[in-house]
Amino acid sequence: MDSRDSMGANGMKKIQKPVLFSGLVALGVLGLGACGGDDGDARASTSMTSESPGAGTASGSDTPTQSATASDTAAATPKQGTSDSPGMGSDCTTDRLRAGLKATGQEMNSKYFDLTLTNTSDGSCALKGYPGLSLTDQDGDRIGKPATRAQGESAENVVLKPGQAAHAVVRTPDKGVTDRKCWPEPARIKVFPPNNTASLSSDPAELQVCGNSFTVGPFTTSAS
Repeated sequence: MDSRDSMGANGMKKIQKPVLFSGLVALGVLGLGACGGDDGDARASTSMTSESPGAGTASGSDTPTQSATASDTAAATPKQGTSDSPGMGSDCTTDRLRAGLKATGQEMNSKYFDLTLTNTSDGSCALKGYPGLSLTDQDGDRIGKPATRAQGESAENVVLKPGQAAHAVVRTPDKGVTDRKCWPEPARIKVFPPNNTASLSSDPAELQVCGNSFTVGPFTTSAS
């Protein structure tokens, strides 16, 4: 039995001892690896923790705060062209205005009229430029051609407070000083405020165009 065991043992020893030894070595390596793994995770966690504040600063709350501040500032800044602070241009809309026309006299063989646009709203607004002006008959059809812009005059920004009016000079030759015929007498005048597509209507104040000459000047703060 001893010899068999010896032989068996020798056989087994020749086979099992290396296996057993390898198993022990493997267990030892695993044990060391487990210890080393714990230290590695701790170092990795420490490394991530130390880097986190830097990453948070790069995409932290500073940038949104600056953006919000800029938005608040822009929203708080008043815009030009509002009813309380008229801008440099026409922001008076047709629905806030009333048109009028009256004769102002005759000079140098021409008849002159004062075309007015009055601010009927509760807030200030501005007018700048020339009006569109034409004459109409009883049916609303246009007579002749629209008035042309007077040459050599510059437009100014006219700020109208409630109840104030802007003025534009309308001119046509007097009857009898031109060889050309006069247009039919109009029933109404049609006025387009600057930068508006809706029109206003008013009494023609005995305006009759003669000599095919019909001009209008830019709006000013007072009648000429």
